[in-house]
Amino acid sequence: MSRGRRGETLDLRTGTWYISIVPIATFADADTARIFAGERVRGVADGVVKRARRRMQQLDAATKLEDLASPGADLKKLAGTKPPTWQMRVNDQYRIRFQVQRQSPFEVGAVWFGDPH
Repeated sequence: MSRGRRGETLDLRTGTWYISIVPIATFADADTARIFAGERVRGVADGVVKRARRRMQQLDAATKLEDLASPGADLKKLAGTKPPTWQMRVNDQYRIRFQVQRQSPFEVGAVWFGDPH
């Protein structure tokens, strides 16, 4: 077996490509799931929802943690959290927090959107 891009594996004996999709495993609440689905969320401005959705799409498409270290994301590991929790900036007020369940293949679980302040 040989690994290709995210979720792609080539069986070298048969020449067959196998594709597995490993999306975000879970959302911590219904509002976070709505944002990812492109729906409006009461109490959150449409521009913030749009930006949060883009961040979640980046998270969903990532093949490794380093893929998320884009300018402005302010990706950081939160101290003292078990399991280890990471945070990305949406704007001055809102953050997306998530847990990495596996590094290979990269899998994310328990995604949360909100105001940590």
